[in-house]
Amino acid sequence: MSDFVDVAIPTNARAAAESMGLTVQRSMRSGTWVRRLPRDEAEIAVECLRDFGFAARIVDNAAGTGQPPEADNPRAA
Repeated sequence: MSDFVDVAIPTNARAAAESMGLTVQRSMRSGTWVRRLPRDEAEIAVECLRDFGFAARIVDNAAGTGQPPEADNPRAA
């Protein structure tokens, strides 16, 4: 069984990620993410995004909550 991970990407990388066939989710609170990719596909996606000049990183979703890690400094309402 594949190990699924999330990929955190900058907002301006959304079009590049979508052009590679990835489904991008964006939230004002949690940022821009590609969810539940098999680890090997996520590694390829991160390298491709880096080739395009975007900083992307793999976030291991070991907690299994399906939610991205929250920011250390939540915004005040």
